[in-house]
Amino acid sequence: MIEVLKGYNGTVFAYGQTGSGKTYTMMGSNIDDEANKGVIPRISEQIFDSIVEAPSNLEFTVKVSYIEIYMEKIRDLLNPTNDNLPVHEDKQRGVYVKGLLEVYVASVGEVFEVMRRGQSARIVAYTAMNAESSRSHSIFVITINQKDLTNGSNRSGRLYLVDLAGSEKVGKTGASGQTLEEAKMINKSLTALGMVINALTDGKSKHVPYRDSKLTRILQESLGGNSRTTLIINSSPSSFNEAETLSTLRFGMRAKSIKNKAKINAELSANELKALLKKSELQIVSFKDYIVALEGEVSLWRAGSAVPPERFVTFDKFSKGELQPLPAPNGAEAAAMSAATEIVRPGSTVSLASAATNGSSASVKVDLRTSSPPLDNDEKEEFLKRENELMDDLTKKESELEKERSFTKTLTDELELLKKREGEIFDENKELTATLHDLKMQLEKITFASAETEINMEALKEKNLELSAEIDALRAQLDEMEKSKKYSDEEDKEKRRAEKMAQMMAELDPTSAISEKEKAVRQSLQNLLQELPTAQLDAALESQDLDVVTRELANAKKQLEALTAQLKNMTLDNEMLTKKRAELESRLTTLELEYEDLLDKTIQEEEQRLHGDGTEHLVDLKERLEQQYSSKRDAYVAEIEQLKTGLLKKNEELAELAASKEALEAANEALTSSLNAAKREASAALGKLAALDKPESEKDKDLERIKKTMSAQLQEFDAMKKALMKDLQNRCEKVVELELSLDEIREQYNNMLRNNNIKATQKKMAFLERNLEQLTSVQKQLVEQNTTLKREIAMAERKLVTRNERIQTLEDMLEETQSKLAAQKLNFEAQLKELQRKIREQPQQPVHQAFTWGRIAKPLRGGGAGNISVVDDAIGGGIDFDDDIRPRRSDSNAAKRSSWLGFMAGKR
Repeated sequence: MIEVLKGYNGTVFAYGQTGSGKTYTMMGSNIDDEANKGVIPRISEQIFDSIVEAPSNLEFTVKVSYIEIYMEKIRDLLNPTNDNLPVHEDKQRGVYVKGLLEVYVASVGEVFEVMRRGQSARIVAYTAMNAESSRSHSIFVITINQKDLTNGSNRSGRLYLVDLAGSEKVGKTGASGQTLEEAKMINKSLTALGMVINALTDGKSKHVPYRDSKLTRILQESLGGNSRTTLIINSSPSSFNEAETLSTLRFGMRAKSIKNKAKINAELSANELKALLKKSELQIVSFKDYIVALEGEVSLWRAGSAVPPERFVTFDKFSKGELQPLPAPNGAEAAAMSAATEIVRPGSTVSLASAATNGSSASVKVDLRTSSPPLDNDEKEEFLKRENELMDDLTKKESELEKERSFTKTLTDELELLKKREGEIFDENKELTATLHDLKMQLEKITFASAETEINMEALKEKNLELSAEIDALRAQLDEMEKSKKYSDEEDKEKRRAEKMAQMMAELDPTSAISEKEKAVRQSLQNLLQELPTAQLDAALESQDLDVVTRELANAKKQLEALTAQLKNMTLDNEMLTKKRAELESRLTTLELEYEDLLDKTIQEEEQRLHGDGTEHLVDLKERLEQQYSSKRDAYVAEIEQLKTGLLKKNEELAELAASKEALEAANEALTSSLNAAKREASAALGKLAALDKPESEKDKDLERIKKTMSAQLQEFDAMKKALMKDLQNRCEKVVELELSLDEIREQYNNMLRNNNIKATQKKMAFLERNLEQLTSVQKQLVEQNTTLKREIAMAERKLVTRNERIQTLEDMLEETQSKLAAQKLNFEAQLKELQRKIREQPQQPVHQAFTWGRIAKPLRGGGAGNISVVDDAIGGGIDFDDDIRPRRSDSNAAKRSSWLGFMAGKR
């Protein structure tokens, strides 16, 4: 650091493997911590302390810059938008980075702020050996200009503080992806540094490969040039890193043997320049005299004269003034000397032949090969300027070439992908073509088999049409027969009803007996009236009449009992019919279910075996069978409904008969009571007849009363007789109707038994089974013809469906990817246009906003006289940083160093 203040260039850089503590050595864990500061903060403090201690006639200006070399690209950490700066070289500045932002500083606080700003933009990443591994080489440059105010002389010194990225073994660091690419470039630049050191130390190499890396190019003056260099070796104490530690120590041993040629970078004052000019002029005069003496000696030698050794012209004798004058040559010697002079004079056209004709010695050998003249300062500066321009063009071309390479790589990847996709599509098309050919062959076979099946189905359809026509004709005949049968049945029913009614009325009509009894009663009453005046009544006759009435009443009771028994029998028959109807309904339901199950099972089996037209035939057959079954079932249901309706009517009639029976019983009881009353009255009359001794008037009264009573009873008996006859006639009609209905029900029941007989059902089922067997045989034939075709078609369909799904999936994925790429492209183009617009509008805004306080030089007087305030807080308060500048890339665990940069988050 002291040598830099004197005008020398200096370099301090740390070298070692990754994770060995290079960044900690150079920067420390916290630049604000006195105990944990690194080399760079301590050197910065020492520089300003030395400025304060310098004489007051010295004025200093300090400016700093901060760069990193990431992926062999120079990036300005104080202005990260400049990420690919070129390296130039000229006579005055030497090797420098063009376009680099240099900030004037006047205190340690400002230097620290610049360091924080640059360190926040560095790129770090996580590796297995270092959680915050530096992925680039960083160079912190401090330039100190010193001016002596007394004589106006200037001196400048430049200090390079280098934090090299560590060498890595990928097997230990576990680098992958972008981190692996960074490790490759780091190892490449460190290898170039080692090659430069080897070339400088082996003593055999005539060429030093400074231009193999941006790092060695920038540090060209520090390695064997105009600089004083200090190398810090960082090694790991772990045995795990034994090989890397030995390699690092060997590197340090080689670098230690490099010989630099440091000199003061001074700019002389006017007086010093005048003194130097005067001294140079005196040297020129003396050199001219020395040249003349040498030319005289050479002329003598060329003329063939011998010069004694004590008269040899040497610089020591010339500087001490001890030279003796040489003898003058004769004429021939002078001519030869002049000819030789002409020969060796640059630009002379005299040849060796002319020299020989002039008498010169043939033994004189002149070497006409002259070395290329050295370039003067202007030409050299022009050459360096041209070299810088070419370097700029080369940098641009390299960036363009890199873009073209990336674009070419992208196109190559796309081409490979398309070729691969084309090959896959070609293979798929080949497979699909073969499959299509197989399917065509199978389709031809299926078409042929389908044609035969269609012919068979057409024949079956014709037969079915004929059978359907026959069935329709039979149904029409059956309908006609049912209609005619219905009419004949109604006529027979009316006839039978009339006959039964006549027979029943003849059997049950009691009018003759009642009329005879009535006549006998009337005759007895008249006889009684005729014989009463004479008081001679025939008691025996009355008793006989009463016996006759009693017998008639007994006959009526017998007829009533017969009707009751007949009604009971009809009730039992009705119950039996109801039970049989329930049994028939249950049997019919069971048969229907069994028939439906059998039919469904058979049809399902047929449907599983047959396809195409065979399936259509089965469907048609199923429909016709279902129609026949439904028609028969509807007929059975209609008959059952009719039977149910008739049964309900019979139940109603039975209820009416029961009511009529009760009415007849009531009438019988009334007749019995009337007969008993007549018997009592007759007994009373007999008693009255026995009392002949009564007076005549009483007898007349009694006779009149008996007469009235008998007349009233006769009238009442007549009315009751008429009512009973009318009711009996109605009941007989109902009984006849019930008998007819019962006959019809019995006939229908017998028909149902015949229709639903088990044998008939079995015959029908056998017929259906024969039909199903025929269909099964046809189906088996079709199955045998189509089994192979169905298998091949099923396999081809599965393959085709799978391939179609795959193609559809790939097409969907391709379409989705293309849409995403198009959206990303539009988004990137919009972002690029926006960035270009911002750059055009504010190209220097980040730099101006970041270091507005560092654009003006701040002279510092030695001893503290006239210095700008070095209070850190005051200086720090006037600094405005641009928050938009960030590292280009940072991994998840290493965006910024969390050690000594942690205070920035709290400050912001």
